[in-house]
Order: sequence, then C-alpha cells, then structure tokens
Amino acid sequence: MDVRAILEEVATLGGAPKKSMKDFVVQKIATFIATGILKIGDPLPSERELAGALSVSRETVRGAILILSTHGILSVAQGTRTVVASEDVGELAVQAARYRDIAAYSLDNVHEARLLIEAQVVRAAAVKMEASTLDYLRKSIAAQEAACDDPVRFLICDREFHTAIYRSSGNAVLADIAADLYSYLLSHRRRVVSQPGTIATSIADHRLILAGLETRDPDAACAAFAIHETRIYTTTKLLLA
Repeated sequence: MDVRAILEEVATLGGAPKKSMKDFVVQKIATFIATGILKIGDPLPSERELAGALSVSRETVRGAILILSTHGILSVAQGTRTVVASEDVGELAVQAARYRDIAAYSLDNVHEARLLIEAQVVRAAAVKMEASTLDYLRKSIAAQEAACDDPVRFLICDREFHTAIYRSSGNAVLADIAADLYSYLLSHRRRVVSQPGTIATSIADHRLILAGLETRDPDAACAAFAIHETRIYTTTKLLLA
C-alpha cells in the first residue's frame, strides 16, 4: 500500500465518506491533541514542519489550522506562533474515546500487548510494503533528525512513522489496535524524549526497523521493533517510578 492510499484509508475509517486532505490534517492535529502529544499552550510546529511530517502541502496545513481555529481548538494571532487553545476536540480526532480507554490499562499489560500485536503487523508489513512507503519512511527519519531538539515535533514524526508501518500490514483491524496501543501514555513519552540522547536512540532504532523492511526480512524487522518497544517500555517505567 503506498503512502497516498494509507492517508486515504485513515481518512475513511469506519466506512465514512472520503475526506479531503485538509480534513485529514484536521483529524491528525486533533489526534495529536487527544493523545497528549500536544497540550494547551503548546505552539504548533511551523506550516513547513507540519507539511513535511505529514507529507502534505503547506496550503493544506494552513487550511486545517484555519478550521481548527474556528472550532476554538487552536489560537492563531498574526506575528506569533499558533498555539493549542483547547483539548476539547470532540469527534475531530480519530477514535479519541478509545485513546482515553487505553490509558486505563497498566504499563506492563500494554507492553505485552504491543509486543504481540506489533510482531504480527510488522511481519506482514515487511512482505507487503510498497517502495513508495519505504521512501516515505526514509523521509520520515530525515524529518525526525531535523527535530532532535524539539520533542513535540519528533513525536509527531514518530507517530507517522509507526502508523505508516501499521497500515502497510494490510490488516486494518490490527493496524487500528497497534495505533491505539501506541497512543498509551504519550504525555509521559514527551518527558522521556526530552531527556538528552533519547531522540537519537529512537532514530537509531527506526533505522534498524527500516533496514529490516527494506530487505523484506520479517524476522529482522520484528526483532528491531521488539527492541524499540522494550526501550520505550523501560524508559517510561523509569519515568513513572
């Protein structure tokens, strides 16, 4: 599945009519807020940075920001950065209620579930992923490297990297479950990736995952994902302790 098809599938979850790319970006930004990547008072990455992270045009990002500002979710003022004004995203975020439900589970249970689900998803993605999606993942890593000093922008890129892989499995149900589990305690992940060296380590993990996908090696891709997820689990557990 190529990147454009992945984006269109995300925008039509649940059998809803196909949405425009602008609506897709509205949904994405609202989801970043619903999952805790963005909080009230946080400045949004620039139009250029968001466009690069989401593989859309700056005009599309600009239109999405305007829609969110009319809902009172974003505050736009000339000469200053656009900031998050409200976390009440309603139905604009994809499956926002499920993100809240996931937070009720223990870290250990979510870790075990991620290992099981992601192993299945990544093995399938290694076989089915198209060349255009591999290229997207390479560009995503480049965007992550440009965000080494910006935890929020890195997490936006990180989420897109993971969900692109999940969608490439070809199983929408497993991809949705994996994306829900990924959202667990993202507000705490912000604190973790703010620590020196953490983003660089995550990017190195992503490169290993990409290498396994590029060589169409399900075992290598799965092993790299397990190392990455276990590192996320360990650093989050240390933070909570």
